[in-house]
Amino acid sequence: MTLGNVLFISVILGFCNAQLSLSNCDKETCEECIQQIDCAWCSEPILDPQADDKKTVVHCRPKNETALWCPSEAMLESPKTDFRILQSDQFSNDKENPTQIMPQRVRLALRRGQKHELKFRYKIAANYPVDLYYVMDLSNSMKAHKDKLAQLGSKLAMTMRNITTNFQLGFGSFIDKVELPFTSTRKERLRAPCDGCASPYSFKNHMPLSVNYAKFVDQVRSSKVSGNLDTPEGGLDAIMQAIVCKKQIKWRPQARHLLILSTDAGFHIAGDGKLAGVVEPNNGKCHAKESDYLKYDYPSVSHINHVARENHINIIFAIVKKTNDVGKAYKELSKHIENSNFGELNEKDDNNVINLVVDNYNKISQTVKFTSNADSAVDVSFSSNCNNIDATYLSDRCNDVHVGDVLEFTATIQPRECFPNGQTKILYIRPDALNETLQVELEVLCNCSCSMRNHSTFVPKSDKCSTFGDMKCGICDCSEGRFGRDCQCDSSQSTSEDVSNCIMTGSTEICSGSGQCRCGKCECNTNPANKDEKIYGKYCQCDNYSCKKGENDLLCSGRGDCDCSVCKNCQAGYTGDACQCEVSEARCTDPQTGAVCSGRGRCVCGRCECNMDENRYSGQYCEDCISCPAQRCEELRHCVECQAYKSGIYNGTLCDAQCTTFTTEILDTLGTDDNQEIKKCRIPDNDRCIINFEYYYDQDNKLVVRASREKICAPPPNVLAWSTGVIGTIIIAGLILLLVWKICTTIHDRREYAKFENEQKKLKWSTNGNPLYREATTNFANPAYQRSSVRMSDTKRSLE
Repeated sequence: MTLGNVLFISVILGFCNAQLSLSNCDKETCEECIQQIDCAWCSEPILDPQADDKKTVVHCRPKNETALWCPSEAMLESPKTDFRILQSDQFSNDKENPTQIMPQRVRLALRRGQKHELKFRYKIAANYPVDLYYVMDLSNSMKAHKDKLAQLGSKLAMTMRNITTNFQLGFGSFIDKVELPFTSTRKERLRAPCDGCASPYSFKNHMPLSVNYAKFVDQVRSSKVSGNLDTPEGGLDAIMQAIVCKKQIKWRPQARHLLILSTDAGFHIAGDGKLAGVVEPNNGKCHAKESDYLKYDYPSVSHINHVARENHINIIFAIVKKTNDVGKAYKELSKHIENSNFGELNEKDDNNVINLVVDNYNKISQTVKFTSNADSAVDVSFSSNCNNIDATYLSDRCNDVHVGDVLEFTATIQPRECFPNGQTKILYIRPDALNETLQVELEVLCNCSCSMRNHSTFVPKSDKCSTFGDMKCGICDCSEGRFGRDCQCDSSQSTSEDVSNCIMTGSTEICSGSGQCRCGKCECNTNPANKDEKIYGKYCQCDNYSCKKGENDLLCSGRGDCDCSVCKNCQAGYTGDACQCEVSEARCTDPQTGAVCSGRGRCVCGRCECNMDENRYSGQYCEDCISCPAQRCEELRHCVECQAYKSGIYNGTLCDAQCTTFTTEILDTLGTDDNQEIKKCRIPDNDRCIINFEYYYDQDNKLVVRASREKICAPPPNVLAWSTGVIGTIIIAGLILLLVWKICTTIHDRREYAKFENEQKKLKWSTNGNPLYREATTNFANPAYQRSSVRMSDTKRSLE
């Protein structure tokens, strides 16, 4: 390509970009103009004297052109970002009011659709307050675990005190709703549902949160078990009460809240109350009386999730495993409740309760993730490199965070809509399950100062507007019933004039074929069947329903605004022509290696597009190779071989020394599910056998390897069977060939015989004569001789 061609293409592209930019700023009012983040409004723009004034009066243009067409700053409306820090106290370990976030209050003014990166810091305070409320199922089957908790109460308190000296402990219990069919209502059963049992109840707060740990032990030891009829218990009712009864439980606002639910049975959910005639949905309020539990149904899982999130509660399900179904139910339940964890209690190990609490507390406290109260009008996303300078990706959470670590976070804030009446919205940015916040006072700049009556350019009943309108921001704001560039037209009268002002440059259609020209101005068509669909623009050239559809067949994937057939203002963290692509590479980053697409592909729309050149890589992180040996399988094979089969290149001593990261679990049969997280390996060994094993990473990112108990080995060849098979195959093949030959010859003979029969039927002579044969003599008949011979014969007869 020549230099001239390159320059020509560059000029054309520049011209196209300029035209596109200008069309994006083709707005008729100041408010509409400044809501485009790249546009600015000039009340009295400089006109081109050589051109038609009506065509060159353009008030809205790209911001980078303001110096060329707007004579002064006073005439210009181009709001700028305003960011101010209102409060920024230093980090502190204050016992009553610790500070972990800097700054604490900011003010931010943005245009609609404009993004701002708000940087803030987070530091885990030492001795941060912790409130732990233990809710136990006190049905009769949990008696042994109640006694164990009483024995371990002091030890649990001391263990948590070693983590933080600002620790409170409380105790509550539950049974179920006291009504059939959940609980027996016979009088004697209501008094004592079992031997030595207390009367049944729904939820009881035995001890509010306190530092009196000895009282906790006494309350657990003195509390009596009770009983009910059906297997599921009222655990969700108890969780709801333990969360919403803040004054009774004495939750502290500035503390980390832990709620432990211990049970060995399933749980009732919303709708089960109808079995007892309870149809009123759970109201999510604290119930002072036992009768209140019979007024409202059990809460739903989503309701529990909502109140737990709103009240910053971390729920830990400590389940006594009796059947697999109970454990699976609570494990699945924890997946649907934010900031909740699941663990199983070991009946043999007394310290299991303490270990479960400490492990889950560490998991919760050492993970930092920020959330906000933003609604659909504002997008807020979070990112951080978690103090990893070498990190090539940004994450919305940080793991393995310890006391004293200072983390740098970035909140990307983007308003998608203008707030009513120019209001300021308060956003709260907080770490998950903590009440400490960063307060953002957000204002969206959607109004022009030149529209105010006290502005220098505002002229009421202006002569330029035919005295039928006010001059605002350099254009006429016509009174009701008047329209036109200069308010010169009356809507009650029909007008007919030149329509050239209604035809866009480069087009021949009036109002782009989507409107009517009235008084030199386009009035765009509307769709009465769908008022959300709008046609707009100076020449009716734009609409809000012709954009590209993305996920779920939604315009702009439901994450952006459709403006003039282009998706704009995509939600924070998304981009693309249909707002379908995630900007973050977090979903493409292997949590084990920290590499994006394992270095074998690129992250596109939040998914890895793996290289397909020399080797064909696949998998969520391009970690698998279709056309090359499985690298992780080869890495693990030697340890699997020595641990599972006592063979391979590692002998007993080397096996113990080299294979320390995992212990192979031996199974009779490996799983056959299609879980993509489980990688399957089939590798031949030196004995010509197949080693069959699989590996995956559990919730703690720990490597788990499972191998089949037996190798897959081919049996030795059977010479007699092979020889017999070959000979038998030859004989059978010969017989088959003979049979085929016989069939073919029989068919051929029958066809020939049938042909012969047909030819015989067509003969015109006797089958006993030869048509070519002629006798040697010829006989002729003499009539006279015949008569004489007759007489001679008669004479001869007479003589006789």
